[in-house]
Amino acid sequence: MKILVSEDAEQTQTHPLVRTHPVTGRKALFVNPVYTVAIEGLTPAENFTILKFLYDHMTQDAFVYRHQWEPSMLVLWDNRSTMHFATGGYDGYLRVMHRTTLAGDRPV
Repeated sequence: MKILVSEDAEQTQTHPLVRTHPVTGRKALFVNPVYTVAIEGLTPAENFTILKFLYDHMTQDAFVYRHQWEPSMLVLWDNRSTMHFATGGYDGYLRVMHRTTLAGDRPV
């Protein structure tokens, strides 16, 4: 995949706080501590309080999958309903990653 650098990538976009998965119909939070900057219509104090609550909620152990790697293992996930965070543990091993990005629907 050729990555095209664009000034548009720095623009702020509006999207729903909760999205519906187009295949399963399940609701999921659509916020991310790295990219979500605010909830429209709220004061900075309200944004801080609500977003902190949501981030604390979604990172509870009950919602976190911790993967134990084994040789020749392949892992796939659906970014529409999974937040991931690599924690390392690759020292002394060859780490090969292939990323596939599919065009999809607009979150609703």
